[in-house]
Amino acid sequence: MCASQFGRTDHRRRTMNQSEVPPELQPLLLELFEGTLDAEAGDQLQQRLRTDPHAMALYIDFCEMHAALAWEHGQVIADITPPVVDYKTTGNRPARLRWMTAIAGTLLAIAVVTWSLRDSNAIPTGPVVASIEQNVHATMFAGQREWTQDEIRAGQYVLNQGLVQIKYASGVTIYLEAPAKFEAVDRKRVVLHEGRLSATVPPEGVGFTVETREAEVVDFGTEFSVEAVLGQSEVHVFDGHVRVQPKQSVDQSSEAVDLWTDEAVRIADTTRQASGIDLAKHRFIRSIKEPKAAYVDAVRDLNPTAYYRMPIRQQGLHCLPEEYSGRVLTGEGRRPACAPGFSGGSLRVGGRSIGRGAIVQNAPEISSEFTIMAWVYAEGRAKNAVLATNITKNNGCFAWMLDDDSGRMKMRVRDQDGELVECVTRETIELKKWHHFACTYDGDMLKLFRNGEMSESQPCESLAESRGSILHFGTNWRGRHRWEGRIDEVAIFDKALSHQQIDSLMLLGDPSQQ
Repeated sequence: MCASQFGRTDHRRRTMNQSEVPPELQPLLLELFEGTLDAEAGDQLQQRLRTDPHAMALYIDFCEMHAALAWEHGQVIADITPPVVDYKTTGNRPARLRWMTAIAGTLLAIAVVTWSLRDSNAIPTGPVVASIEQNVHATMFAGQREWTQDEIRAGQYVLNQGLVQIKYASGVTIYLEAPAKFEAVDRKRVVLHEGRLSATVPPEGVGFTVETREAEVVDFGTEFSVEAVLGQSEVHVFDGHVRVQPKQSVDQSSEAVDLWTDEAVRIADTTRQASGIDLAKHRFIRSIKEPKAAYVDAVRDLNPTAYYRMPIRQQGLHCLPEEYSGRVLTGEGRRPACAPGFSGGSLRVGGRSIGRGAIVQNAPEISSEFTIMAWVYAEGRAKNAVLATNITKNNGCFAWMLDDDSGRMKMRVRDQDGELVECVTRETIELKKWHHFACTYDGDMLKLFRNGEMSESQPCESLAESRGSILHFGTNWRGRHRWEGRIDEVAIFDKALSHQQIDSLMLLGDPSQQ
């Protein structure tokens, strides 16, 4: 190592102030740099740095400050040896010796930092603390190598892409969504440096702790989610009770906050104070299982030709019956091609996700009558964004999409003469909210419904041939006009459902999620 590795001082960087260092950490750092740190205190310092990312950040800043000062005073390793020191230049031998000690301490400290941080660049070899139950399009690294083992050992990990479900022996289950950086500390603690984490904690797992830069979250048997990003942490409790302890700030301490069902807080790094926020019901993936729901049972009772519940799966686009299953299309991105849905999971397209839609090669035929319906969550209103279509260059009969620049939903069908018939909703689709859309054709009329109400109807005498057509969700056959948002609970029928049936299905949806 040479001093040039440190570079010159960047005066834009904030100046380290000793008041920024917690009181209990300051004497340990001073003793380290002065060479008087004993073994017991050294163990204490290492433990603090291992468990407190904020202390580690201050520690590194402290080291960099001393290294920068050493550079500005012309000190490199070769200058530290006593024979080459020019005491006449300084006229102050004790001061010079203090500088030498400080520089030596700085170099030692940086070596210690490098040693203490090397675990983040090495494959974890510590004890097994948990195991990966499932992964969905996940790419995870430990150090410089991709982590492909099922075991999670104590150490640092980076989830670059997708979703992982991790299970602890106590029964605690956590879901991590990329991009995420985390440290598996032991069987009762995980440090979330960045990303989204959801936890389900049974009675046997009470005391499970999620730590971020800004706070510690201790669970008392519950379901909760944490997001750490951009100098702040959020905690959302969906069921049960957690205790949030903001970490002590430079100038004041913070009291613990108890959160109960449907409560949430945000803790900023600048204040370390918890402030109440709205519960984010649709942000976090909290389960891979598809829940039982009255809506789902009611749809099945109507005998759909194909029912795409959009469950969270590693491979494939699942359908009931299986013969109409397909595959999820993926591309560049970080977040998984799945997200919390209206019921269970959903297909996520666009945004920061790897989702590019889905394709069904062996698609159900759309013939003389049909109904197609879905729960839809839009995060943008891209021009002509496709929800679902079976139209290719010379085949297919329908395209369900946004209408040009208006952001209104429309159903476009092609009749046997090649003419297009369209129904368009009156309202622009509201963003970041679940909506129920349905379209029916009974051989004479094409009808479009929004949230149980009919928006428009148009006469249509026939439909173009669709046998052998390919079905796409969230994109057209060219891979263009992608949807921006989520698609869930797509059901296709070979009959036209009545207005009453559609309205009844709509009302079975959970009002709190609409």
